[in-house]
Amino acid sequence: MMGRMPVRAAGPLLFMLLASMAPVRLPAAEPPQGGVPSSKSFMFNSQEAGELAKALADFERMKSTGNAVEETAAPPPDVPNIYVSALAYYGEGQWTVWANGYRIVPGKQAPNFSVVSVNEDRAEIAVGGTKPARFMLHPYQTWRARYNDIVEGIVP
Repeated sequence: MMGRMPVRAAGPLLFMLLASMAPVRLPAAEPPQGGVPSSKSFMFNSQEAGELAKALADFERMKSTGNAVEETAAPPPDVPNIYVSALAYYGEGQWTVWANGYRIVPGKQAPNFSVVSVNEDRAEIAVGGTKPARFMLHPYQTWRARYNDIVEGIVP
């Protein structure tokens, strides 16, 4: 049996042979021209293709101008953001809320908003203006007037 190698030794030798070969370099793929995915794509429907086209156009605009594309912003609200820094509740009608830098107690309200009720861990607040709103805030939460939502932290 000359010239034949045992099967056990063939595996490591084959690995060493393949590992010693020079890596194959493939030519760099060119990006597709036009940059807009086809609406007849298997990966994207026509709506997704449109969104990708808009994103690519915004990216190209940002590269050329250096500025991100500004979306149309909502008009500034006529009431400020409202944040609760702290509250102290001693019982019905005996409470203090610190909001937007004001110390609010029963009978003394802040301008632009009113504290409607308070319990051990949150305050119910009402705002007027063009878009009236009523919401509950825990300490260290902010109601953002522009978005009519509540976020954690203090956002002046």
